Amino acid sequence: MEGRRSGFGDAAARRTSVLARQLAQELSPVSFLQPAPCLAYQPPEFHSDKASFDKSAMRELLDGHDVKLRDSFTDLMLSSDLFVSKRVGDRVFATPNFNSTMEEHREKTLDRILFFRSKGVFKGWLTDSSVEDALRRAALFETLGLFDHSLAIKLGVHIHLWGGAIQYLGSKRHHDKWLALTEAYQVRGCFAMSELGHGSNVRGIETVTTYDPSTEEFIINTPCESAQKYWIGGAAQHATHTIVFSQLLINGKNEGVHAFVCQIRDQHGRECPGIRIADCGHKIGLNGVDNGRIWFDNVRIPRENLLNAVADVTPDGKYESAIKDPDQRFGAFMAPLTSGRVTIAVSAVYQSKIGLATAIRYALARRAFSLTPDQPEVLLLDYPSHRHRLLPLLAKTYAMSFAAVDLKNLYVRRKPADSKVIHVLSSGLKAVLSWHNLRALQECREACGGQGLKTENRVGTLKAEYDVQLTFEGDNNVLMQQVSKALLADYLAAKKKGKPMKGMGLEHINGPAPVIPDELTKAALRDPGFQVCGNLYHCKSFT
Repeated sequence: MEGRRSGFGDAAARRTSVLARQLAQELSPVSFLQPAPCLAYQPPEFHSDKASFDKSAMRELLDGHDVKLRDSFTDLMLSSDLFVSKRVGDRVFATPNFNSTMEEHREKTLDRILFFRSKGVFKGWLTDSSVEDALRRAALFETLGLFDHSLAIKLGVHIHLWGGAIQYLGSKRHHDKWLALTEAYQVRGCFAMSELGHGSNVRGIETVTTYDPSTEEFIINTPCESAQKYWIGGAAQHATHTIVFSQLLINGKNEGVHAFVCQIRDQHGRECPGIRIADCGHKIGLNGVDNGRIWFDNVRIPRENLLNAVADVTPDGKYESAIKDPDQRFGAFMAPLTSGRVTIAVSAVYQSKIGLATAIRYALARRAFSLTPDQPEVLLLDYPSHRHRLLPLLAKTYAMSFAAVDLKNLYVRRKPADSKVIHVLSSGLKAVLSWHNLRALQECREACGGQGLKTENRVGTLKAEYDVQLTFEGDNNVLMQQVSKALLADYLAAKKKGKPMKGMGLEHINGPAPVIPDELTKAALRDPGFQVCGNLYHCKSFT
């Protein structure tokens, strides 16, 4: 018994001695923002070597325009605590607060828009229509997208969709009444097109609008549950007005889908008579946007609220349109969606850049395994397998960045004759670039290992935030079918007329097909001429 007590006492004494030594140790004075002395390497930001290229020229090339203006927008954000979430020494981190609730994120998003309004950022955005104004808008949205997708989308719905619909589908009476109020954010607009039962098939939407000539009013109705407007950005809490897309019935005849201005909330935020609104709730991303559902119960609006650039209804109820073909008329009403697809294509590339910059810089700092016991561990990027994961995606992102800038420039300088080309290019690039973005972010997440799971490193959160790009403003698979249909129709029409292909980048089909070599070596398969030949063969196989 005495021996047991002695053994217990010795063990307790040893444990006490160990704890005393551990508690007596001083914490390392090394800052977490400095390379630790025990590491045999340094992160790239601590290298003294300067870049071997002109970074300003690279930015001009990749951003395409308004680099100084983008910097001024960034400085504006860094000047406000609405955007700055962390300060460490002389470093300022403008990152989203990943611990906020959905309700807090929504209110913060609204406050940020009001902050930009207070600085006069939106002045002239809709009332001025020069190419420079359009590029200035694009610069802000691209800068905001780097910071917070919700902020870019909520403001984009208000400016591009609500404001764009009034610009392109409305006439002078609508411009005079609504555009200045939209710039000043005195009306907060949303865009009610999608329904529970119809998304990509806009022709099939079920909301119905009739006309009452005795009062010169339109009457909007949601006839069934599948006709409720769904996923309407801004509708759940903050929007005061909406553009309603609805079937227009005049004297019992369905004239097709038309667009109307409708107030949904009063100045106190209360729902207007006949309007019912519900919240779509929490989502995998974009939780700073208050997506909502809207029902209309015999909601009356003035005759003047029909956006009448495409078609109009006279006071006595006669339907008029200069566009007699219903298909062309429907296409004209879909014009506001083009700007959204251009914006999505550009923003998708920027997120790929963020993910790849993070993953490649991490691969230049993280080491794993040594080739021999007495050698330092190898940098991840020195492994061929790791380079093969990331560098082809980097090269592809550069190429897509140039394509996105070209698309944007084509759109802001568009002429009426360019509408078909822009529709096809924006549809195709929206799909291809957003698919690429999700693939790149997933590869970057895996390439960062466990660090890719941290929200602060943003790769995983960007993946969730931008997943929606694959389906909103047009399901990618449906858009690619539209592109295929347009390209094949043009090819067949040119072949039938015996004329060369023109436009949409298909002029290469007019030349002679390259000769296929007897031996299909790697170099031959990668030759652009051979690939064009293969594409031409596939085109001809459909004829």
